[in-house]
Amino acid sequence: MAVSNDGRYLGVRSVIETPIMDDRKWAKIPDIRADGFLVDMEDSVPPGLKEAARARVVEYVQRPEYFGGRLVVARVNHLSTPWGRDDIAALAEAGVTCVAYPKLETPEDVVEVQELFRAGGADPDLFAPIESARAVLEVARIASIDKVVSVGIGVGDLSVDMGVPLYGSDGQLNALFLGPKVQVALAGAAFGRLIGDMAFPADLRDLDEVRRQSEASRHLGYNMGYTFYPPHVPVINDVFTPSKADADAADEVIGLYEAAVAAGDPAVTLPSGRTILVHDYRKALRMRAKLAAIRIREVDDPGART
Repeated sequence: MAVSNDGRYLGVRSVIETPIMDDRKWAKIPDIRADGFLVDMEDSVPPGLKEAARARVVEYVQRPEYFGGRLVVARVNHLSTPWGRDDIAALAEAGVTCVAYPKLETPEDVVEVQELFRAGGADPDLFAPIESARAVLEVARIASIDKVVSVGIGVGDLSVDMGVPLYGSDGQLNALFLGPKVQVALAGAAFGRLIGDMAFPADLRDLDEVRRQSEASRHLGYNMGYTFYPPHVPVINDVFTPSKADADAADEVIGLYEAAVAAGDPAVTLPSGRTILVHDYRKALRMRAKLAAIRIREVDDPGART
């Protein structure tokens, strides 16, 4: 299934979390070649700065030109905190178009947030991070809700919720997280959502490990990556961009299958013995659509190629 909302998120490969109260890091935002920015009022903001962070997020969601017109996702505080409802009211008044709601656990959590936004006159798209054991069990129902455009696994928070180590004795991510990652990927694919993962190398500077983890996620069905460290962005973009070889192979499949159908055949058997069936054709079309969306994004923002 294609990514939801008429493919508007199809070309998104990378989203970087931005610490909005760090002026030095914030000034670098226009030069970071991510496809999207998560402007945060939650984890990266200490309690004493919550109101100031809210005011700054409200300002910048109304200044899309600062991000070069790229995707902006505003992450509010949870409704159980003193700031969550005020965050939603302020963003609704500002006309926010895309938000992330942290620490959600059930579909009812999503609906409650949507109702609060709608009461304030806004109806934003929603990124739904899956960060707890309960949310993993509920992810299919969460992904099915209208206006949820993305589900993403948060293994750091999941490790806290479950009381298990983030890394195994071999220094790699705890093998326990493979099951939840698969569940999130299946739910996202079932409902055509953007599916995000974050690489967690033991050494943040180890770009080879970031690539390895990102490629492993892509093979599980993930189609984009999160990070909070700018040097990861080019790696993530590269991993989630179909290669020229992939694109050429997709074109071959499309051409051969369409020719077979035109001749009245349901499949193509090549001299090598390989058979091209309708599911191969659909995968090839999906890859081509993603690549086309990425190229449109690069035309709008030439710096995104690097």
